Amino acid sequence: MLSSAASLLPLALDVPRWAIELAFGVYALAVTTLVILERRRPTATLALVLALVFLPVAGLVVYLVLTQRVRRRIRRRLRRPINPVDDTRDVANLEELPADGLGSAQGLVRLALQSAAAPLRRSESVTLLPRPDTAFDAFADAITGAQRTIHCEFYIWRDDRAGRRITQMLAERAAAGVKVRVLYDHLGSLGLPRTHFDALREAGGQVAVFGRLRIPLRLSWLRVDFRNHRKLMTVDGQRGFLGGLNVGDEYLDPQGKGLGWRDLAVDLRGDAVVGLEAIFLEDWLASTGEVLDLQGERTTIPRRFDPRRPLPTDRPWQRRRAQAARARAMAISPFAPRPDLPVTSAGPLLQIIPSGPDLPLVSVIAAQLSAAIAGATSRVWLATPYFVPDEPLLFILRVAALKGIDLRILVPAPHNNDVRLVAWAARSYYDDVLAAGGRIFEYQPSMMHSKYLIVDELCAIGSANMDVRSFHINYEVTGMFYDSALTAELAALFQEDLGRAREVTRASRARLTLPVRLTESTARVLSPLL
Repeated sequence: MLSSAASLLPLALDVPRWAIELAFGVYALAVTTLVILERRRPTATLALVLALVFLPVAGLVVYLVLTQRVRRRIRRRLRRPINPVDDTRDVANLEELPADGLGSAQGLVRLALQSAAAPLRRSESVTLLPRPDTAFDAFADAITGAQRTIHCEFYIWRDDRAGRRITQMLAERAAAGVKVRVLYDHLGSLGLPRTHFDALREAGGQVAVFGRLRIPLRLSWLRVDFRNHRKLMTVDGQRGFLGGLNVGDEYLDPQGKGLGWRDLAVDLRGDAVVGLEAIFLEDWLASTGEVLDLQGERTTIPRRFDPRRPLPTDRPWQRRRAQAARARAMAISPFAPRPDLPVTSAGPLLQIIPSGPDLPLVSVIAAQLSAAIAGATSRVWLATPYFVPDEPLLFILRVAALKGIDLRILVPAPHNNDVRLVAWAARSYYDDVLAAGGRIFEYQPSMMHSKYLIVDELCAIGSANMDVRSFHINYEVTGMFYDSALTAELAALFQEDLGRAREVTRASRARLTLPVRLTESTARVLSPLL
């Protein structure tokens, strides 16, 4: 066999050059057509085509592993038999927009409702948790007081003091009969030992992994690119938390030296928690195949029926099959008919907005934040750890500054950023913002991990960074708060953090050396991948 293979080698080398060129031309035309038909962003399309043509082997691996098809995921979700977020959009919501209390924000409300099934709800109370220690204490208080369910979903869960403390408390409540479920992202929590949750599992709790990394039968099935970056917790369906915090020691500052990561969260109570609960139920369904209702109870699923698998299409040869599948889905869905949860809260107005690569409008949060900034009349204050805006957002920020809007952007100092390449890429966008009249501040004491936006008298707080990955690739969640009191409190916190930041000026940028500018520009070229 070896001798026969060796005899074929000279024949392969004798292939005419024109045949090789023709084969390469056919390959280049095929991959270019394939990528163009997927209708990605122009910059991403061009980058993929160049990689596939000029680096065929490496480019093909990157394409199969890191660029899963968004349109396929959208189609699969639309045909999935149960979608808790969509199916609960009419639960405990305001059926009509209030005549007062929204003002010019009514367009933002309609945008989120149409693009992400994010209804307007009221929260009995909204409490800003301005520091990680106060947030973790609130988590502990909620867990201790849980009577029925605890649902936790975090991108990163670490096997350190903070992680073990929360896990131990969850195990204690599970042993007391509370239904405890934990969902974490596999890539974000890579290195977390399976034994970390042993006590919780033994106590009756459930732990699931989103996007588990494994070597599949086909390389295109490998899940690497689309990550669940959400951070949320719900307790008894009536208390919920969202923000930018993960579960880990990096946020803590036991010695009081200001070295802990700067971050915050929001504590919600009442009707608005339904939005967080629905997001968890959908992600739990996608990860485990288990269907839960809004009370955290399991739904009985017939054998051989996978609620994650798309329903058959209505083509003539599949019509009867599709009708039968829809009937089975309707029979097991806990959201059909609509759950009877009347509006009971009378507090602040807000929307819980999910985004992800399987929603019809992939860039839901990007659209929401861009629309808010475009409608600003007095101020746009933005805090983000990773400032790698896409072209539309950068354009809108510059337009806002040119209009005379008070534009201020707070980011971590590069030497504190946990992803140094992102810090360099972020700096490459400074000149565009400064030239338009915006102001940029670099937080000095530690890593600034807060993610929020203040526009006039409304604000947005959540898990999404101001970067391409959060806008177009990750699964994220953001709360849009139409509450002047919360906005004022957040604005005061923003100004307090500005006191610990150094302002970047056009004069300081003009003194940059060539190697520094080259480093920033190189990082900017890679920004679509960051």
